[in-house]
Amino acid sequence: MMKRRNLKGTAVAAMVCGMMVFTGCGGGGTAGAAEEAAVQKSEEIMGTILLSVNPEMEISYDGEGKVKSIEGANEEGVAVAEAYKDYDGKACREVVGDLVEEIYEAGYFEQTVGGNTRNVVLKLEEGSRYPDDDFINEMADEVKVTAEHCGIGSSPMTVDEDDYREDGYITLEKAQEIVLAQLHLDAAEFTDKEYELDDGVYELEFTANGVEYEFEVNAVNGKVLEADYEHNDDWDDDRYDDRDDDRDDDDDDRDDDRDDDDRDDDRDDDDKDQDRHDNDEDDDPADDSNEIDHDDDDDDLDDDRDDDRDDDRDDDRDDDRDDD
Repeated sequence: MMKRRNLKGTAVAAMVCGMMVFTGCGGGGTAGAAEEAAVQKSEEIMGTILLSVNPEMEISYDGEGKVKSIEGANEEGVAVAEAYKDYDGKACREVVGDLVEEIYEAGYFEQTVGGNTRNVVLKLEEGSRYPDDDFINEMADEVKVTAEHCGIGSSPMTVDEDDYREDGYITLEKAQEIVLAQLHLDAAEFTDKEYELDDGVYELEFTANGVEYEFEVNAVNGKVLEADYEHNDDWDDDRYDDRDDDRDDDDDDRDDDRDDDDRDDDRDDDDKDQDRHDNDEDDDPADDSNEIDHDDDDDDLDDDRDDDRDDDRDDDRDDDRDDD
């Protein structure tokens, strides 16, 4: 009996040890897989946010919401991105705040739209995913904090996957929302028309508070491109100023050309009059070699008279001598 109990005890102990080893190995395998997944999550790019003011920059982030790269999407964006290097491993929210401050210090917020400071558009690029549900809202909050810190009236506008059309452009409703936010308006009456978007631009016409507006919005990134409105005495959009200046320059050039033509015509008329005057002088009979020179005849007569007088005086002197 003792021998059986020992064998049975040995078998139980072996089973317990085997379970401990199995559990230990299983635990170790689970931990390794989780660590590997975390590394993969931090290395792969989960998505890209396009930040637009006037400079445009693409901010790529990983599964933890940390920035992997920043690339300028236009010339101004390249300049800002090259000046900002300390981003690797930072939270996307923090980097967005830093970039807004960089844009402010570079003076880009001085270029107003509709008399208001440009808003900051944060757009989730197609195919991107959020690390968490609060991801883009946290970045928008950071923009607000930075704008207040810089003392500018800029507000964040977000464009996410629900704001896309099937062709990749942002929806008309989103473009209208961006414009109203830019003007700090709650509502407006928009002109109902078809948008082909061949040039990728929404040309919005609307009326608000009795004022007519015309705005252009980039259908790709949601950035306001141009704006104009009725009774706009303080409008300072450089594009419209440049166009007006170009038109004025063209008008001035045309006026100058007309003035030059008039002056040339006047010179031609003066030259013709001068030619006529010169021809009249050339036709003076006194200059004609075939005409009699009356002045020379008069000189000859005067000379003859003088000679006669001299002869008479000489004769008189001789007679006086003879008498003496």
